[in-house]
Amino acid sequence: MAGRMHRLWAFGLSAAILTLAWQAFDSRVRAQATPSSPVASVTTAGASVEDRLRDLEEQHSALVEQNRRLSLEVEQLSKGLRDETAFDSHEYAAHDGYAGPSRFVADYDEGFVIVPGDRDETPFSLKFNNQNQFRYTGFARDVTTWTDSAGVVSPVTDRSNFEIPRGRAIFSGNALLPGLTYWLSIDYNTVTTRPIGFRGYSSSYLFNRGLEIHVGQNKVPGSRQWLVSSVYQLGPDRSLATTFFRPSLSQGIWATGEPLEGLHYYAMLSNGFNTLNTPPSLLDNRMCWSGSLWWEPWGEFGKTYSDLEWHNDPVLRCGTSLTYSAEQGQQGDPNSPENAELRLSDGTVITDIGAFSPGITLQEYQIGLAAFDMSIKHRGLSLSGEFYLQELFGLHGNGPLPTQSTFAFGGFAQVGYFLIPRQFEAYGRTSHVRGAYGTGGEYAAGLNWYVLPGKSNLLFTFDAAWINHSPADQNRTDYRAGDTGLLLRTQIQSYF
Repeated sequence: MAGRMHRLWAFGLSAAILTLAWQAFDSRVRAQATPSSPVASVTTAGASVEDRLRDLEEQHSALVEQNRRLSLEVEQLSKGLRDETAFDSHEYAAHDGYAGPSRFVADYDEGFVIVPGDRDETPFSLKFNNQNQFRYTGFARDVTTWTDSAGVVSPVTDRSNFEIPRGRAIFSGNALLPGLTYWLSIDYNTVTTRPIGFRGYSSSYLFNRGLEIHVGQNKVPGSRQWLVSSVYQLGPDRSLATTFFRPSLSQGIWATGEPLEGLHYYAMLSNGFNTLNTPPSLLDNRMCWSGSLWWEPWGEFGKTYSDLEWHNDPVLRCGTSLTYSAEQGQQGDPNSPENAELRLSDGTVITDIGAFSPGITLQEYQIGLAAFDMSIKHRGLSLSGEFYLQELFGLHGNGPLPTQSTFAFGGFAQVGYFLIPRQFEAYGRTSHVRGAYGTGGEYAAGLNWYVLPGKSNLLFTFDAAWINHSPADQNRTDYRAGDTGLLLRTQIQSYF
């Protein structure tokens, strides 16, 4: 490229010299062509001078134009030396021995992507996404203590703090085969003693639209609101009822697909109901079976509970989720992100000493969970809810228990409406849990501001909830067992 620039500078200099020469010649000719010159001399030599003048003018015009073009090209090439992107990728690839353009292209497509030019020849790609939740949480208690079913008295405290409940670095793409994909989600947070860790990961193979097989660690699909990403909730997080009933993450094999238009499924066989960060030495030979089925008969529902798409015609999503798991020993690590321990309806952890009977610890139990959900969206209005039925049965402890089973039920309902279409939304929510050991719930309202109208990538949320004897406890959501009082959450969330 340097040699080419030298030649261009030489051409430009030559053009400038010729231009100056022409101007000198033109001045001399005009000086000689005075009124005192003989007429005969003009008539005999005039034709020759006029021809020469015409030729020189044409040459001058051509040289000026060429000089202009060369100057522009020199400027572009000079800029190219400063900006490495200003080169012809085809020419560059050819000089480096490639027959065609660069093998990979970097771009943004709902994430930063590096994709091959020929996916069949080079079936490797990489996509990077980042999720951040930054939240202020304030809680004003209405009681000072709560007593669980084991008779343990615990304090209820006021709270005022900033936190990062969820931060995610997500990598995904294709590898080795065109239909083989990978996914890795690295979690960072300030709400557990594990600030950085692997949240989920999988290798997947797509056979067709109706069947994709995955292996790795992911959500046990026991609830619709649990399956909907935290990015797409109506409020700052999932409801109190969902936090109480839902399963957690586990390792296993699962299948997803859309075998019929609008009919979706997610079926999983996993190690347990909530085994995130459970070491293999604490796992047994009992498995968890879980599946979710949902139908969108009136067209594509969309990812969010809000009618961010602004459907001119109503859309409906309805479904059910069923889970069965036989468990033994202690539950998964309660400090792990996303884990939610199984509790009695008053908030007592079922595997705590004395939860069912003084001095007795539950050692074996089975879980049956059924969930039924329905959501509708139309012209900025959204209505959604989910109803839960849970039974803990086959209870065995290290001593006699007063019961062999216990039943709890509950659910949530929420409504949202865009005061400014696709940008500013008001919503309300209520959720409740009822069982043999107690009753708890919440009443909440809030506002969503979609900073980028029509997109959920940047969202500000304000949420105020009255909590009454919370049976739920989970580090992400700010629900704590036994809480009664006012819970305020203000959150800014980004996803790109």
